Amino acid sequence: MIQITQENASGWCVMKVSGRADAVTAAQLEDRLCKAVQSDAKVAADFSQVIYISSAGIRAVLQAARAAQKKKVEFAVCAPSAAVRQVFEISGLQNILTILGELPC
Repeated sequence: MIQITQENASGWCVMKVSGRADAVTAAQLEDRLCKAVQSDAKVAADFSQVIYISSAGIRAVLQAARAAQKKKVEFAVCAPSAAVRQVFEISGLQNILTILGELPC
């Protein structure tokens, strides 16, 4: 299960994500992040409450990052939980994505 809420702060669209980003929830995650990228100039995905991310979840984040790059939208994954941070480090995503230790706003 995944929960995604949206709020605006200091010019950023903050997508607060909690739960599991896996094969069951990845399509929902991708859809919500990509919609935010289509309508905002700066999108921060708050992953502080994500307890698990699978390859499907990683793909959803990468798709949103690609959409942001095409639209020239600033996109960052912020405050990833320890479990997510470890997956990002193992997979080398810190070299591809902007990953911040805390929210930029």
